[in-house]
Amino acid sequence: MESEATILVVDPVDSERTALRQVLSRGGYTVHEAVGTCNAVADATRVRPHLIVLGLSLSQADETALCRSIRAEAALSGTPVLIMSAAHADAVVLAGLEAGADDYVVFDSAPELILARVRRLIQDRKMAGLAMLDRQLVQIGRLLAGIVHEIRGPLSVIRGSAELLRLSLQERPDDLQWIDSILRGSSLLQLRLEHLMGAVRTGPIQMQPIDVSSLLTETVDLFVRGLPPNHRQVTVKAECASSYQIQGDAGRLMQVLFDLLTNAHQAIVGTGKEGAILLKTRHVHEDDRDWVRLDVLDDGPGVPGVYLQRIFEPFFTTREGGSGYGLYLASEIVRDLGGRLEACNNPGGGACFSVLLPLDLDDESDRRRV
Repeated sequence: MESEATILVVDPVDSERTALRQVLSRGGYTVHEAVGTCNAVADATRVRPHLIVLGLSLSQADETALCRSIRAEAALSGTPVLIMSAAHADAVVLAGLEAGADDYVVFDSAPELILARVRRLIQDRKMAGLAMLDRQLVQIGRLLAGIVHEIRGPLSVIRGSAELLRLSLQERPDDLQWIDSILRGSSLLQLRLEHLMGAVRTGPIQMQPIDVSSLLTETVDLFVRGLPPNHRQVTVKAECASSYQIQGDAGRLMQVLFDLLTNAHQAIVGTGKEGAILLKTRHVHEDDRDWVRLDVLDDGPGVPGVYLQRIFEPFFTTREGGSGYGLYLASEIVRDLGGRLEACNNPGGGACFSVLLPLDLDDESDRRRV
């Protein structure tokens, strides 16, 4: 990740920006430049850098004002800021740090020292973000576990009572259909509760056989039922030409699909137009392995090309009010399941997110022999 990090350099003097760009480029970083402070915040909001470097040629007033502007911008509030300082410019450095900068380095320091400071700031920000994410997930897990616990009790009573009623109505077959509906519904609800718990379960992945077609159908059904009535202008459907078997954790895979469906739905709704989301599966052979590819395709606006390589980073988001960790969590879950999550834009418009998971070839061979 470090070698793919993006840095924005702000300095009005061409030679100073060039010198910094050369040093940072040698460290493997992608460097963007802002000539002065007027458009620096706008440039940073557009680029979403991992680090902002304020060059030596900025005045103290411009430097402190820019630091405050960066901290006031919600999309940049957590982005680390590094000040390039002249030797013995303690007052300037102190003013910048008080205005919101994170660290400073003397401008004529060895390139290795500058890169070390840059590396530390980027890594510290990443670790702080992951620690915050872990705390949030623990809280969400506790809340969801409590909700599921409260539902399981009444559900057990409903199912037990229905079983007793079924026994007492053996001689009235016309009435059994209503009891059977209750039992089927309670069994389905129990299964879905298990899947919800799997989405936040701590500990090792619970690997078990999964029928991909059934899981996709259930996921789409749950997702559509949970949409607000005024958001039904987006059609969501699953197409499974073949039934594939994989080894995985149903609850966590469902969480991934929910995140991808939610992102696709929000992208379409944000355009104010009607649209469609399609889930489809196919068998692919890549890297000398057989995979099941689960594609989530939408006809929304797509993902800006400059962001395609960064959308799986923690806390990276381009949507107002977005958390920036949904896609990161999804990619981590898929990785834990032995697969990978990819993203691209469709040639005809919209985005495609693809989950690739190892195909259970033993099961495929057994089905072909039947």
